[in-house]
Amino acid sequence: MNASVLYSMKEFRFSYGAERTDALVIPVLKLAEGTCVALVGANGSGKTTLLKLLNGLLPGGLKSAFYSGELRFRGEALCSGGASSLPPALRRSTVYMHQHPYMLSGSVARNLDFVCRARGIEGKKAAQVSAEALALVGLDGVSMRRKHGLSGGETQRLALARVIASGAEVLLLDEPTASADLSSRDLIAGALSQMVKTGTTVIFSAHGSELIDAIAARVIEFDRGTIAGDSGSRDAARYTS
Repeated sequence: MNASVLYSMKEFRFSYGAERTDALVIPVLKLAEGTCVALVGANGSGKTTLLKLLNGLLPGGLKSAFYSGELRFRGEALCSGGASSLPPALRRSTVYMHQHPYMLSGSVARNLDFVCRARGIEGKKAAQVSAEALALVGLDGVSMRRKHGLSGGETQRLALARVIASGAEVLLLDEPTASADLSSRDLIAGALSQMVKTGTTVIFSAHGSELIDAIAARVIEFDRGTIAGDSGSRDAARYTS
């Protein structure tokens, strides 16, 4: 049985600025529920723009944005006919992680507690959710450490733990292994692999091949805002820069 369509794009065009230089031009694209998709390509090729669009972060925050065509989430229009909307289901179901995520001041526990409170989870349940998320990324036992005491790789793993604790069904990750050492990259790959096994959809951008080889079921290559290749397999060798 084919997986349900999560996102669909048709004759979609997105531009920034008064000059309307195309940031994305996608004639057709469908992304399935419960899979792991890697977006690859040079800097500025459109990967981050697409991830933000899929989370509903664009174009609402850009007065100079221009878009046409259709972008749908589970059949509901995010962009259609030159108008944009933000379906409540999108906000409930998706979360976006920046390449260089912002950490709250204070402890690791405070960063997780913030996410739990946003979900309306408190007390013992919040402690359980936080502990499970930290364990999944290999940060169990460090909940009281301060953010300034974390390495670059540990910071990335904490950011991923927050994403996991959000309970989102769709993870949109911009370079999730950025600034991470080999050990942290392996732990991030393992955590994301477990999330995919539980039915979570993971869509991430990457430059190196390690994470792609480890977890991606599909690799989409971008070049200057257009899709230059769409693999469908785990062989990503020719798609990495």
